[in-house]
Amino acid sequence: MNLPRVGLDAYTFRTRLLPALLVLLPAGLAALAWFPELQASWTPILSLVVACGGIALLAQVGRDRGRAKEPMLYASWGGKPTTRLLRHRDAPNKVLLARRHAKLQELLSDVQIPTPVEEQADPAKADEVYDACVAFLIEKTRDRQRFPIVFDENCNYGFRRNLWGLKPIGIAVAAVSAALVGALIVVTVRVNRADLPALAVAAGGAHVAMLLAWVLWFTPDWVKATAEAYAERLLGSCDSL
Repeated sequence: MNLPRVGLDAYTFRTRLLPALLVLLPAGLAALAWFPELQASWTPILSLVVACGGIALLAQVGRDRGRAKEPMLYASWGGKPTTRLLRHRDAPNKVLLARRHAKLQELLSDVQIPTPVEEQADPAKADEVYDACVAFLIEKTRDRQRFPIVFDENCNYGFRRNLWGLKPIGIAVAAVSAALVGALIVVTVRVNRADLPALAVAAGGAHVAMLLAWVLWFTPDWVKATAEAYAERLLGSCDSL
């Protein structure tokens, strides 16, 4: 089945819609397990959802949850990865940092890149300068054809951030859906004395896997890995500007 994009751009589809759809996946599997005849009805149901703006709404929900919790991630990481990589005190490679600072100073002649002493004297003001540099790079690298790796890493980060932001909802949906499938299994085996449907078994396994993923896999560290990869690619674009 092809997922409907309804005019959504690639970034919105990958980073906002897909996380929301993953949240709803267990509910869809539970519905199919209870009502297998619905398989033939997916196309008209999806068409109705699209016509009512449901897909666009899901994309907005996926974005809002991630954006709302992003400051919490930054605080736990000690700041934005892009900002940290521009700080004298945090940069892992001082030679690379000096080259990036020099390039940014060349590109933004009206901005004074802080020295180590200036950064230490006023860290907040230094971070404002670094944030301004990052904002400049973001605007200059929006051409996905010219900066495809920056675009891909940005999508990877956005997907993980938004999926993590939806974690409480995802756990709740997966838990309720798993309970519904469990009830179906009990009714089928103990009440109806019938053979267990393969779809119910598959759905039950999928729900257990999703619950484990929500609890153990979708964590701030999982998000951080892509955030740092995106930060490296974005700052690395300095050499192409």
